[in-house]
Amino acid sequence: MGAMELFFVDGEISTQVEELAQFIGQQNQSAASFAAEVAQSSDPVQAVLTASQGVLPKVSEDKVEAAYNQLFAIARTGESGIDGVAAAVAKDISANAESGVAGLRVLNNLYNLANAAQLTVFSEMVVLAVRVNMLPTLVPLVSQLPKLLAGWTGSAQQKADVVLELRNALDGAQLGNEAYATELVFLEAIGASDARAAKVATSAIVRFANLSAVCDLDALASLDNVQELSQNGQLGSAGELLNALLECDFEQWQKYAAANADALKELGVDADKATDKIRLLTVASIAAEHLGEDVPFSKVSQAIGVEEDDIEMWIIDVVRSGLMQGKMNQVTRSLVPTRSTYRRFGADQWSLLAERLDQWKASLEALQPVIGNAKLVAQQQAMQMAGQAQVTIKE
Repeated sequence: MGAMELFFVDGEISTQVEELAQFIGQQNQSAASFAAEVAQSSDPVQAVLTASQGVLPKVSEDKVEAAYNQLFAIARTGESGIDGVAAAVAKDISANAESGVAGLRVLNNLYNLANAAQLTVFSEMVVLAVRVNMLPTLVPLVSQLPKLLAGWTGSAQQKADVVLELRNALDGAQLGNEAYATELVFLEAIGASDARAAKVATSAIVRFANLSAVCDLDALASLDNVQELSQNGQLGSAGELLNALLECDFEQWQKYAAANADALKELGVDADKATDKIRLLTVASIAAEHLGEDVPFSKVSQAIGVEEDDIEMWIIDVVRSGLMQGKMNQVTRSLVPTRSTYRRFGADQWSLLAERLDQWKASLEALQPVIGNAKLVAQQQAMQMAGQAQVTIKE
């Protein structure tokens, strides 16, 4: 969450209540009478808190934050503290704030002051951001969701509801990449025990197939809850799609896509985007098998079913996606991959990594005598030069 705006309120609590009561009364042209009414109340603090509903959210943008700062200072002295009023205040702001910027700023302050009510305040921040079309301001919080979830007070059901509320809001704002990232958080943090887990996993698998900017398949496939759902047969055709994305090269994908065209359409898979995704993954797989080796463009073009003249653009796309690093040699028309990402990092990949580490270790051991000889020669040359050096002090 963003940093809280610091605020300082002076005076006794009774004075603060009176000042805020006068301010609220001014909004209704009844400052004096309302302040007197609050003063005569058996619980002036609660009276002013109740009176603020529907009034403070509509205060001008330059005054609304200061007014709420005073309200929060008063609430902190009450029996239930900030958490006791946070839900009502947050709902009032999300429903009635006339300035989205000021409203989100106040809710951010309230979130940082609250403890048990943080989950509720966050939910109302999402509601307000959707209402005022400012959802992109919450995008940076997606990466912080695991940490936020761990700190929130509430049941697993309540946490799941808020995560899906944010996912749905991001979806509605056409922020597909962020919605996908939110689904990964749900699947990792909430668990397969939630009744909606299979539906969320299905959505995430389809998003992966359709989103061109999302290429790290292992981040989805390696989740324990996704594996559990798939093994239990709870993902249906989406589970088959996930296996195809994990295992198929381009030729195998074409056969799978043709045989399951109706199922893919029903899932909402964009056939063209999914096929392009498989092309990227296939190039990365070829690169992983030939690290440090020359891979002819002709081999890559044949593997992904495109013209050889177009292969450089596809390689650039694979590099841009983060799946691979390497160099292209236009003279030999070949690719030399230096790093590549596996679709699934399992036992075979660990075995291959161990083999390469052994090779690297053997190469270093073979270099040790060479390095030792070089050091010895350098030392001998230094001694010879030291013997030849003369220092003359002129009297």
